[in-house]
Amino acid sequence: MTDNDTRLPDRLVSDESRRSFLKKSAITTVGVSAAASGVASAQDGDGDIGEGPWKALIFQNNFHPEARFTFVSGVIEWNPNYGGIDDSWFTDYNTRMIRWLNTGEHVQLFVANDAEVGQYDENFGFVVDDEDRNQPQVYEVSPEWSLFEDDPRLATINFGPAEEETEDQILETDRWWEEYRGAAVTDGNGGNVTTGGNNTTPGGG
Repeated sequence: MTDNDTRLPDRLVSDESRRSFLKKSAITTVGVSAAASGVASAQDGDGDIGEGPWKALIFQNNFHPEARFTFVSGVIEWNPNYGGIDDSWFTDYNTRMIRWLNTGEHVQLFVANDAEVGQYDENFGFVVDDEDRNQPQVYEVSPEWSLFEDDPRLATINFGPAEEETEDQILETDRWWEEYRGAAVTDGNGGNVTTGGNNTTPGGG
């Protein structure tokens, strides 16, 4: 893994992220149409959108329903502030970076303030598993979701920790996290993501 691979914060807010955001506007109509059935099943009267214990927002074209992910940053002091999005929408959310385990992508997840995500280890570069602090905690997205009422480019999701057996199987098969941990120990840069923000960054696993 190169030094650039482990220093994602340096390029998380960039011209590329702005182009990616504008691209999201162009696909909104398609995304809303494709999501119609999922939204219909998700929106029952009380606004409950799934079984996961915690709520988050994510850009639609960064979203993988029912997929699993890990957190690869602590709280990032960054929110979208262009393309018509109002920064005040995010006062109840913290920005973090996640790694989708099905694609290896790093994307932003706006996590509700009351979510008990766990401890981000700067030395390892991920939120650690309480049962085995040498490996990351794996989370999974609930199957039902809805469009964010203030902007349909964003989806409202629920998520929670994956079962321990499922987590162990995934991490045994895809051991990208060992490279993260090894890089942190070798170069002492304090983890791979701590500040900044971007919509999609290729994974380094």
